[in-house]
Amino acid sequence: MQQSAVAYFTNGRIILAPVSRTASGAMIATNPKWFGKSAKKTVIAQAITEALSAAHDGVADPTPEQWKRQFIPFQDAAAVKNFKTFMRDARRVDIERTGGAIMLTPFDNLGANNGFEARDGEVRKVAADDGEGVARALLALLGLRPDTSN
Repeated sequence: MQQSAVAYFTNGRIILAPVSRTASGAMIATNPKWFGKSAKKTVIAQAITEALSAAHDGVADPTPEQWKRQFIPFQDAAAVKNFKTFMRDARRVDIERTGGAIMLTPFDNLGANNGFEARDGEVRKVAADDGEGVARALLALLGLRPDTSN
């Protein structure tokens, strides 16, 4: 089974959340947790593990009103008032665990009106049992630590 999570960095905060598939097949990120940009790799590694473990298939589809308000917890986690402010300098990395590997995909921020676009050529693959390696790759892709993958 594939498990997914998303990480953002905006307004000086790292935000991690599980991404679940709804009964209709839509993907939805919920229950974000935030950390300061200087959080230790072990803390980030644990948060990634928890977010991936919390991702499930077949969660209830939100109502139209719930969809409209779905991103508010992310704005709260970033300590911003609206989506436009969240997106101003947001960085995003998708995290997927399949079998023994974790894939981290960085995204380009195209602005509040256009969202994010995957940088598929920069995907990182890390062994699922290397929590600190996953955290190190995430922090590098978010631009918060030197990239030591080479």
